[in-house]
Amino acid sequence: MKKWIITLAAFMAVGVYFAWPKVNLEEPVIMSVQFDEVTKTLAVSYIVDQDDDTYVMEIAHNTKGFYPLRPNIHEDGITDLTQVLAAQNGYELREDVVKLTDDQLAYFLSFEGRVLPVQISFEDYSPIETTLVLLLEDEAADVAKDHHLLRYTYTSPEDVTIDSIGHYDSAATISFEQNREEAVFPLTLKQGDTVDIIIHEPYKLSLKDRLLLEITTTENQSFSKNILMTEAIPEGYLKQMVEESNGYTDSRR
Repeated sequence: MKKWIITLAAFMAVGVYFAWPKVNLEEPVIMSVQFDEVTKTLAVSYIVDQDDDTYVMEIAHNTKGFYPLRPNIHEDGITDLTQVLAAQNGYELREDVVKLTDDQLAYFLSFEGRVLPVQISFEDYSPIETTLVLLLEDEAADVAKDHHLLRYTYTSPEDVTIDSIGHYDSAATISFEQNREEAVFPLTLKQGDTVDIIIHEPYKLSLKDRLLLEITTTENQSFSKNILMTEAIPEGYLKQMVEESNGYTDSRR
């Protein structure tokens, strides 16, 4: 009987969390902004209230603006190019895409770094400053899927000491192993040595969402790799992201 009571209480707690009134958004929550060399696109994914008709109007870098096509604008303002990727708890995860010309593609490929500051303008909101990551075709990495995790094995092209490995534009977390033991940094590798990068919660925040890895050595060299995310977001994830963006801690959790 006690076991049944505990189980029922657990189900009730989960139900209360998902049914609890949502936090109203003051502005869209940007989840991902990515330049993809392969598809020749800029893609912005973001969370909004489900009844909010806003959409991406412009992606701006320095003095240049980039605009999603608006071939069929509906009465609610959303166009055929605005895709709803998920709907949960009164929120929607949406994506708008800019198709780049050859000149625009060359503009982004001219930068040495893989991260650029940009401003995203939405209908009826002030511009939001965020980060654009550059995903290059020759830096796409193959990974092994391990249940709900992804494992990328980095092979050192030369003798190096890795100072850090970071990632951009993803809510995933990463950990590191060498010979199935936790890797400690700085990490010295001989040419041909490997280190495994394990990606936890590799949720897809856009249609072709990729995580950008930046591997930095003690000699200030950097190597970039990008990895395709594979997992659908779980139920309640949008609400969790909204609460975290607002610095909100739910005492019921």
